[in-house]
Amino acid sequence: MTAAALPGRPPARHRRPPSRSLSPVRLAACLALCALALLAFAEMSRIREFEAWLSGVVLTVGTGVPAGSWPGSATVWFAPFPPGQVGLVITPDCTVALLIIPFLLVTAAAVWMRAPLRRPLTALAAAVILIVGFNQLRLLTVAWFILGMGTASGFYWGHTLAGSLITVLGLASSLAVYGVVLLRRGSAAPAR
Repeated sequence: MTAAALPGRPPARHRRPPSRSLSPVRLAACLALCALALLAFAEMSRIREFEAWLSGVVLTVGTGVPAGSWPGSATVWFAPFPPGQVGLVITPDCTVALLIIPFLLVTAAAVWMRAPLRRPLTALAAAVILIVGFNQLRLLTVAWFILGMGTASGFYWGHTLAGSLITVLGLASSLAVYGVVLLRRGSAAPAR
Protein backbone atom coordinates (compact mmCIF):
# COMPACT_ATOMS: atom_id res chain seq x y z
CA MET A 1 0.00 0.00 0.00
CA THR A 2 1.36 3.44 -0.87
CA ALA A 3 0.44 6.80 0.56
CA ALA A 4 -0.93 9.36 -1.83
CA ALA A 5 -1.60 13.02 -1.25
CA LEU A 6 -5.23 13.98 -0.93
CA PRO A 7 -6.56 16.07 -3.81
CA GLY A 8 -6.02 19.79 -3.21
CA ARG A 9 -3.56 19.19 -0.36
CA PRO A 10 0.21 19.24 -0.59
CA PRO A 11 1.98 16.08 0.49
CA ALA A 12 2.66 15.93 4.22
CA ARG A 13 6.15 16.81 5.34
CA HIS A 14 7.48 14.77 8.15
CA ARG A 15 8.75 16.75 11.07
CA ARG A 16 10.80 15.69 13.98
CA PRO A 17 8.84 15.63 17.21
CA PRO A 18 9.52 18.69 19.39
CA SER A 19 12.10 18.16 22.06
CA ARG A 20 10.87 18.10 25.62
CA SER A 21 13.66 20.27 26.99
CA LEU A 22 13.83 24.04 26.92
CA SER A 23 16.49 25.68 24.84
CA PRO A 24 19.10 27.66 26.79
CA VAL A 25 17.78 30.93 25.30
CA ARG A 26 14.20 30.15 26.35
CA LEU A 27 15.27 29.09 29.81
CA ALA A 28 17.35 32.26 30.23
CA ALA A 29 14.46 34.44 29.01
CA CYS A 30 12.02 32.73 31.36
CA LEU A 31 14.33 33.09 34.35
CA ALA A 32 15.09 36.73 33.45
CA LEU A 33 11.37 37.57 33.32
CA CYS A 34 10.78 35.95 36.72
CA ALA A 35 13.78 37.86 38.10
CA LEU A 36 12.39 41.10 36.67
CA ALA A 37 9.07 40.43 38.43
CA LEU A 38 10.90 40.00 41.74
CA LEU A 39 13.02 43.05 41.03
CA ALA A 40 9.95 45.17 40.26
CA PHE A 41 8.54 44.25 43.67
CA ALA A 42 11.83 44.72 45.52
CA GLU A 43 12.69 48.02 43.83
CA MET A 44 9.21 49.53 43.96
CA SER A 45 10.50 52.73 45.60
CA ARG A 46 12.95 53.34 42.75
CA ILE A 47 10.20 52.72 40.19
CA ARG A 48 8.04 55.26 42.04
CA GLU A 49 10.91 57.76 41.93
CA PHE A 50 11.23 57.23 38.17
CA GLU A 51 7.47 57.73 37.77
CA ALA A 52 7.70 61.01 39.72
CA TRP A 53 10.57 62.21 37.52
CA LEU A 54 8.67 61.26 34.34
CA SER A 55 5.54 62.91 35.67
CA GLY A 56 7.48 66.14 36.28
CA VAL A 57 8.30 66.22 32.58
CA VAL A 58 4.74 65.28 31.53
CA LEU A 59 3.16 67.86 33.84
CA THR A 60 5.43 70.63 32.57
CA VAL A 61 4.45 69.87 28.98
CA GLY A 62 0.79 69.06 29.68
CA THR A 63 -0.10 71.92 32.01
CA GLY A 64 2.27 74.69 31.03
CA VAL A 65 3.20 75.35 34.66
CA PRO A 66 6.55 74.62 36.30
CA ALA A 67 6.78 71.04 37.56
CA GLY A 68 9.41 68.56 38.65
CA SER A 69 10.27 65.94 41.21
CA TRP A 70 12.44 65.92 44.29
CA PRO A 71 15.50 63.70 43.89
CA GLY A 72 15.22 60.48 45.90
CA SER A 73 11.49 61.01 46.43
CA ALA A 74 8.35 59.63 44.84
CA THR A 75 6.81 63.11 44.87
CA VAL A 76 6.07 65.21 41.84
CA TRP A 77 5.40 68.90 42.37
CA PHE A 78 3.87 71.59 40.22
CA ALA A 79 3.31 75.27 40.87
CA PRO A 80 -0.18 76.36 39.85
CA PHE A 81 0.22 79.70 41.59
CA PRO A 82 3.41 81.71 42.16
CA PRO A 83 3.92 81.49 45.92
CA GLY A 84 3.04 77.82 46.35
CA GLN A 85 3.50 74.31 45.08
CA VAL A 86 1.31 71.24 45.06
CA GLY A 87 2.95 67.88 45.62
CA LEU A 88 1.53 64.56 44.47
CA VAL A 89 3.02 61.53 46.20
CA ILE A 90 3.09 58.35 44.14
CA THR A 91 2.21 55.78 46.78
CA PRO A 92 2.70 52.00 46.52
CA ASP A 93 -1.01 51.79 45.65
CA CYS A 94 -0.60 54.19 42.73
CA THR A 95 2.58 52.86 41.14
CA VAL A 96 2.81 50.87 37.92
CA ALA A 97 5.21 48.38 39.54
CA LEU A 98 2.44 46.18 40.92
CA LEU A 99 0.52 46.31 37.64
CA ILE A 100 3.54 45.21 35.59
CA ILE A 101 4.39 42.15 37.72
CA PRO A 102 1.50 39.94 36.47
CA PHE A 103 2.40 40.74 32.86
CA LEU A 104 6.02 39.71 33.52
CA LEU A 105 4.91 36.42 35.06
CA VAL A 106 2.42 35.58 32.30
CA THR A 107 5.11 36.36 29.72
CA ALA A 108 7.50 34.01 31.53
CA ALA A 109 4.81 31.31 31.42
CA ALA A 110 4.25 31.90 27.70
CA VAL A 111 7.98 31.57 27.04
CA TRP A 112 8.05 28.41 29.16
CA MET A 113 5.18 26.96 27.09
CA ARG A 114 7.22 27.55 23.92
CA ALA A 115 5.44 30.49 22.35
CA PRO A 116 7.67 32.18 19.77
CA LEU A 117 9.89 34.51 21.83
CA ARG A 118 9.15 37.60 19.80
CA ARG A 119 5.39 37.48 20.41
CA PRO A 120 5.35 37.42 24.24
CA LEU A 121 8.15 39.97 24.50
CA THR A 122 6.39 42.32 22.06
CA ALA A 123 3.13 41.88 23.98
CA LEU A 124 4.94 42.65 27.24
CA ALA A 125 6.58 45.78 25.82
CA ALA A 126 3.24 47.06 24.48
CA ALA A 127 1.47 46.40 27.80
CA VAL A 128 4.18 48.11 29.87
CA ILE A 129 4.18 51.16 27.61
CA LEU A 130 0.39 51.42 27.84
CA ILE A 131 0.35 50.98 31.63
CA VAL A 132 3.02 53.64 32.15
CA GLY A 133 1.35 55.97 29.64
CA PHE A 134 -2.09 55.67 31.23
CA ASN A 135 -0.64 56.20 34.70
CA GLN A 136 1.05 59.39 33.51
CA LEU A 137 -2.27 60.48 31.96
CA ARG A 138 -3.92 59.85 35.33
CA LEU A 139 -1.40 62.08 37.12
CA LEU A 140 -1.80 64.74 34.44
CA THR A 141 -5.59 64.59 34.84
CA VAL A 142 -5.27 65.08 38.59
CA ALA A 143 -3.12 68.15 37.93
CA TRP A 144 -5.65 69.52 35.42
CA PHE A 145 -8.45 69.12 37.97
CA ILE A 146 -6.37 70.84 40.67
CA LEU A 147 -5.59 73.70 38.30
CA GLY A 148 -9.26 74.06 37.37
CA MET A 149 -11.01 73.41 40.69
CA GLY A 150 -8.47 74.15 43.41
CA THR A 151 -6.44 71.81 45.53
CA ALA A 152 -9.06 70.11 47.74
CA SER A 153 -11.94 69.52 45.32
CA GLY A 154 -9.67 69.20 42.30
CA PHE A 155 -7.65 66.43 43.94
CA TYR A 156 -10.78 64.64 45.09
CA TRP A 157 -12.50 64.67 41.69
CA GLY A 158 -9.32 64.20 39.69
CA HIS A 159 -7.93 61.34 41.76
CA THR A 160 -11.07 59.56 42.91
CA LEU A 161 -13.36 59.76 39.91
CA ALA A 162 -11.38 60.59 36.78
CA GLY A 163 -8.16 58.93 37.96
CA SER A 164 -9.92 55.67 38.82
CA LEU A 165 -11.65 55.58 35.44
CA ILE A 166 -8.35 56.19 33.64
CA THR A 167 -6.67 53.41 35.65
CA VAL A 168 -9.43 50.91 34.84
CA LEU A 169 -9.43 51.92 31.16
CA GLY A 170 -5.64 51.74 31.01
CA LEU A 171 -5.46 48.32 32.62
CA ALA A 172 -8.26 46.95 30.42
CA SER A 173 -6.68 48.28 27.22
CA SER A 174 -3.24 47.00 28.27
CA LEU A 175 -4.67 43.57 28.93
CA ALA A 176 -6.55 43.57 25.61
CA VAL A 177 -3.49 44.61 23.59
CA TYR A 178 -1.34 42.10 25.46
CA GLY A 179 -3.78 39.29 24.73
CA VAL A 180 -4.18 40.18 21.06
CA VAL A 181 -0.43 40.39 20.44
CA LEU A 182 0.31 37.26 22.46
CA LEU A 183 -2.43 35.08 20.98
CA ARG A 184 -2.48 36.22 17.37
CA ARG A 185 -1.62 33.64 14.80
CA GLY A 186 1.21 34.14 12.34
CA SER A 187 0.33 35.22 8.83
CA ALA A 188 -0.96 32.42 6.63
CA ALA A 189 1.34 31.03 4.00
CA PRO A 190 0.45 32.14 0.48
CA ALA A 191 -1.48 29.62 -1.59
CA ARG A 192 0.39 27.96 -4.39
